[in-house]
Amino acid sequence: MSGLTVLVKAVAILIGGGLLAGYLGFLHPAGDSFAVFRLELALLFALAVIWTAWPRLLRWPLASLAMGIVLFHVVKGAGPDVASDYDVTLYQQNMLFNRADGGAGLLDNIARVQPDIITLQEVSQRNRAVLDELRADYPFQHLCPVGPLLGEAVLSRFPVVAGTEFCSLRDGLAGFQVTSPRGPFWVVSVHLNWPWPKGQAQQVDALLPDLQRLDGAAILAGDFNAVAWSHTLARMSQASGAKRVGPWFKSFDLPLGLPIGIDHVLSTAPNAQHAFTIEKNGSDHHGVVARLSIAAGG
Repeated sequence: MSGLTVLVKAVAILIGGGLLAGYLGFLHPAGDSFAVFRLELALLFALAVIWTAWPRLLRWPLASLAMGIVLFHVVKGAGPDVASDYDVTLYQQNMLFNRADGGAGLLDNIARVQPDIITLQEVSQRNRAVLDELRADYPFQHLCPVGPLLGEAVLSRFPVVAGTEFCSLRDGLAGFQVTSPRGPFWVVSVHLNWPWPKGQAQQVDALLPDLQRLDGAAILAGDFNAVAWSHTLARMSQASGAKRVGPWFKSFDLPLGLPIGIDHVLSTAPNAQHAFTIEKNGSDHHGVVARLSIAAGG
């Protein structure tokens, strides 16, 4: 066995370990960091196993398993881009706290989508004027600032139920309950830290009590900094009773152009419809549009 083959086999074992770790977020938050790269790790593992001199009884089953993971995620990510029957349109975006255009591109996206409700993250002193620009069309607004650079906000055309506005004790949530023609529902803007080592699990620990107090129908949308199959998203979903809407899509580009899907919309409605991404338009995250049917009472 050549030195190169030994090296590739060792690399394959390391990649396989990382792939496995991505399923163990329930044991340690580092698992959710590895889960971000599940498709890439699965593809690399399959190629490395095929290329090296693994025993036949291991080589093809391992390679097939890895390619099956890739195929499953590709199929799961497929889906229509339009919902034919819906009650509410939501627009979600991490604004980017230091965006060069101050928010003009965001206004263009919102004008095109014409949403009923908006969830925003990284609302900063530099881009906060956008909320004033939108106030005529979205008079019901709630901002939870976190210093001059960060903050979450929710905006609505629908009236707010008095006294329901809340901010999480720790940065991460801004929400209120609105009254729509189909009944009341909660709208929550979410912004989480990166999984590990950035303390996402501890942040979620602090936020779960706020989600568990939501009664009735609810929509959560935001920059979760976690992929659709992560343990973090499962925890947020379980606490709120809301399930992720739409196919798996890419919403953010890591360095070197590697796309990942970390922006999501969750809804408690059993007939929630669809979500898809649109242009970044001045941000580093794509905007997300969701077409939703709201079941009164959740």
